[in-house]
Amino acid sequence: MAQAILCGRVLRLLPSIAALAIAACASPHQIEVVLDKAEPDRLLRFYFGSYTEGGADPFAIGILSKRGQRYYVHPSMLEATRPGLGTELMRSAQGGVVTWDSLGAFLARTYYQARGLPPTIDSLKARWPYHQWQAYEVHGPMTRARRRIHVSTVALEAALREYTAIGRHLRYRAGTAIVADHYLEERLVEHTAMVRRKDGFWDFATYGPNGELTSATQALPHALKTPLQCVGCHFGAKQFEPERSFPLSAPPGPDGVRAYDIGPAARDAEVARYFAEHAKRSDTVLGLYATIHVSKLRAGRDTLSTANRRLLEDLGL
Repeated sequence: MAQAILCGRVLRLLPSIAALAIAACASPHQIEVVLDKAEPDRLLRFYFGSYTEGGADPFAIGILSKRGQRYYVHPSMLEATRPGLGTELMRSAQGGVVTWDSLGAFLARTYYQARGLPPTIDSLKARWPYHQWQAYEVHGPMTRARRRIHVSTVALEAALREYTAIGRHLRYRAGTAIVADHYLEERLVEHTAMVRRKDGFWDFATYGPNGELTSATQALPHALKTPLQCVGCHFGAKQFEPERSFPLSAPPGPDGVRAYDIGPAARDAEVARYFAEHAKRSDTVLGLYATIHVSKLRAGRDTLSTANRRLLEDLGL
């Protein structure tokens, strides 16, 4: 308590020494983490799992710990895993505590480099080229932009083949990418991407109008910090339009149309009930990619390859 009071007093000193005060109040041994968010265990595993090697659990290797209902990060352990980051985290701590805002500042400076995400959208597309990918035109509440979302057919069908074996859940394999190009009218304004990690989480990336990595989305109605605010929707249970009304068309929202630009053959009600894809959100993916893909397969059943006929049979569809 005395240290916290001292830190609060020190932080009211001249701005020129504020950064030194923060570092002095933070401990290299442990800093309390106070996020005031639901599911803190899960959030912390995602955020600090971004800095471990090989998808290791940050609690298991000592970067994080929990005592009672309180959480702590250990800068010296983070430093041992990623040199320089322990010190960087201590600089970001506010009054010797990692808050939601200070965690966001730390992530903004370190996340992309730690994850090794491609620095430009061109380099991302070179690693995950769009050939043999499904493309979905979507208007939704995340942005007023129209999103053209790209998902690899191979990755999608691999997840579908494992669907029943793992308890009727969709699980994309590590290394899978989902990429969205954002358009205002016909002008390409930014890109967002998700890449499946070894630890079961997804990495998130935003590429700005210049095609380079940026710390937040630009398109209205809201700028969203990456990756800090991405998990707010992906980890939650709230259903969004146009997915919630599917296979029916969704009503317009405050910011305009909410829709998948697809024909009736892709809106198979039986398939939508079977997957309940958006409601189950078993891989924290918010789209209807499996539902639409399987609906199209069923609509063209007479012309399917042997492999795709077998896929439908294995699904019981």
